[in-house]
Order: sequence, then structure tokens, then C-alpha cells
Amino acid sequence: MEADFYLDFENNFRGSRDQIRHILSNYDGLIQYIIDIDEQPTLLDIGCGRGELLQKCSERGFQSVGIELNPDMAAICRHMGLDIIEGDAINVLKDLPDNSFSLITAFHLIEHMNFSSINLLLRECKRLLKENGLLILETPSIDNLSISSRLFYIDPTHINPINPDLLAFTLGRI
Repeated sequence: MEADFYLDFENNFRGSRDQIRHILSNYDGLIQYIIDIDEQPTLLDIGCGRGELLQKCSERGFQSVGIELNPDMAAICRHMGLDIIEGDAINVLKDLPDNSFSLITAFHLIEHMNFSSINLLLRECKRLLKENGLLILETPSIDNLSISSRLFYIDPTHINPINPDLLAFTLGRI
């Protein structure tokens, strides 16, 4: 796959920065909840892409850091002055200190991972979350026929449709 393919793919199919920031407004209540319970809110956005959530939370006073594997997207984040760690999420997470984030997000990431990697990711997130911290995972819904039968497969890097019951079970065991 060409180096810049995925950035072009995201720009074509995901939406503009403004559209994504509008969609992220669905999480404003959870962001406010973190602000209300943590005097020094921190965000870790795993697979942060072009950095829309990092920017949104930074503007709300979070100390925000993103992890991004794609060098083109990481460069966009750096150009915007966002704190970004470029690399594989599982490897990066292992080097971060325990109980250091009040909010960890992974939007449209886990469908790109096999089950054992998802399990490792979830275990690391648990270790990294502060006592009252939140983990938000967003993934295409297999309960939506259009998503599970057509749109999921438009992204050539999707490998694993996520069953929400299995994900909830796995989270409960960690």
C-alpha cells in the first residue's frame, strides 16, 4: 500500500475536520464529566488520526497526547502543535506510567486489530487509567446491516468486525 494512501482514504471517506469535530460533540457530556472529577484532566487518544479529539480536549484544558502509527497523520498533528507519539500503540502503551490518564479513547481502531492485540490493548488501558478514568471505544456497529455488510469493508485495513457482546465480556474479565 502506498505510504500516503490511508491519509487520502481518510480525507475522502471520513469527513472534514469540522464534520468530525461536530460528530465528537456527542462526547461533550463525558468530557465535561472528566473535567468535573479531575482537576488536571488528561487524555490519551490511541489512533488519533488527524487529531480532532486531541485538539478539542486540549481546548477544554486537558493535557492531551495522541498515539498514531501513520506518519502522514502524525505529521499533521505535529504541525498543529499537538502532542503526538508516532508508533505502534501496543509498544507505546507499555512505556507509559500507570494511572496517568483520566480519559483514554480509541475511535475506529480495534477493528484494525486481531483479538489478542485487542486484549493487550485493553489490559494496558486499564493499567493506564486513573481510578475514576473512562475508556471510550468506538467501532463500526455490526448490528447495522449497511455497516456490517458493505461499509465495514470499504476500508481495506479493517480485519475484525467487533461483536459488542464479546467486547463487553472481555472488558469484564480484565
